[in-house]
Amino acid sequence: MIVQGHDITGPRSLRTHTLVVGSGSGGGVAAYHLAEAGVDTIVVEEGGYHVASEFNQREEDMYPMLYRSGGQQMTSDGMINVMQGSCYGGGTVINVSDAFDIPSEVLAHWQRTYGTSEWTEKSLEAPYRRVHRNVNVKRINKSLVNRNNGLLLETAQKLGWSAEVMHSNRKGCVGSGYCLLGCAYDARLGTNLTYLPWAVEKGADVYTDVRCDRLERINGSSWRAHCTVVQRGLRTARLPLTIDCERVVLAASAIFTPAILLRSGLGDGLPQLGRNLTLQPQLGLVGRFDEGDEIVHWRGAPQSVEVDEFADNSVERGLGGFRLEGIGGAIGPVMIMTPGFGREHKRFGKYMRNLSATLLLVPDQPSGAVSYQWAEDGRVTPKIDYVMQDEWKQRLKAGMRRGAELLFAAGAREVAFANQAFPPLRSPDDLSRIADFRIEPGLVTFNSAHNQSTCRMGTSPANSVVDQNLKVHGLENVYVMDGSIMPTSAATHTMIPIMAAADFAVHRMLQS
Repeated sequence: MIVQGHDITGPRSLRTHTLVVGSGSGGGVAAYHLAEAGVDTIVVEEGGYHVASEFNQREEDMYPMLYRSGGQQMTSDGMINVMQGSCYGGGTVINVSDAFDIPSEVLAHWQRTYGTSEWTEKSLEAPYRRVHRNVNVKRINKSLVNRNNGLLLETAQKLGWSAEVMHSNRKGCVGSGYCLLGCAYDARLGTNLTYLPWAVEKGADVYTDVRCDRLERINGSSWRAHCTVVQRGLRTARLPLTIDCERVVLAASAIFTPAILLRSGLGDGLPQLGRNLTLQPQLGLVGRFDEGDEIVHWRGAPQSVEVDEFADNSVERGLGGFRLEGIGGAIGPVMIMTPGFGREHKRFGKYMRNLSATLLLVPDQPSGAVSYQWAEDGRVTPKIDYVMQDEWKQRLKAGMRRGAELLFAAGAREVAFANQAFPPLRSPDDLSRIADFRIEPGLVTFNSAHNQSTCRMGTSPANSVVDQNLKVHGLENVYVMDGSIMPTSAATHTMIPIMAAADFAVHRMLQS
């Protein structure tokens, strides 16, 4: 059954075998496979339960409803917007459906550097196969490739660059373009439409509007989760709720899973907990085309083409290069990608039908950390510190140059970046100015949708938080199954990798 916070009218004490905290990519997969195996399972999700009929395609309503902090969660310096879903289904409800596996070079890097010898293409083959089948991973139908993405594909091919139509987890897509605001047509097969309902059918219970605050050890290896029923929207505390269990699976994200472990006093002996954060910041590029040249980026699949010519995963560390991907849909994020204030910003808004929108994705190295402040009612405020390395900045500027080169070749009259002090490029002759692009708080805005690595996997507590079974070092029956377990950035979109990781770990758990 699904129990929403407003259905709970008094304090509650529950009991189950396995508690899953979080209902997104990792939590949803874990809950289903546990319930399917006959394990008594409860899922708690701090966000609300929402269905397609509520997704009205209005940004002012959907961001507060479906995103953590209304989509305004930032790094401590205000330079990177750290986007996270916070609802029944988590990030699988509000992403753009891109479906990628972890590159083989990245897996090889993890094996060399972190000793994760059991995580190989062969061992992940069955998890990926199950996940792909369950969420309908297929190449996006070309009828959904809008002109914004089509220009990337056509121009890259003319330039002799490698580019392709992506895979996604859509089924019955109508091309409305509102993916970032929740799909009003139930065409994106997130955990809200797949793994979670399947788990409920198998007997699992899902409690929404319930925040897990901390864990308490009871009876040796058993646990009591101290939770709070929150007011939907405001997230203020309403009622206490406890859950006694034999096992805990934390899937609350790379930002919030460490908070639960630290608040529970379980960080001793885990020096990497909350550290090694990767965000893979993405920079927006906007191309302005002639008034008669309509792009209309907000229809079709917002993100359906990637240019991977420069995605160099062959370097020793397994991470390098950059990718260019189309983006669009919601008007607000695209306007954030445009430069200037007042009249200059309005000028780009007037050309909305003639703007192309592209994201530059540059895989990063672990270089951040998360710390926390707790309010008296248990609410937690994360402090997300992140430092961009010089090598990353160099690759960013190389990507900006290539991206601008491509957009000019496609017919753009000017190319702009999400930087308020950097004037738009007017022609290819301006490309050299990118060397002077300043990456400083208050000037440039990045977006992050792939937070990872704060509970990274490894071989010992000295270099990691979880082992190769995703069990927390030194703790009985506590597991982590979200993006925080990645030793580094997965160097790609993270929905499918997290799902496959949870599938891998749960099947091992059940076999043992």
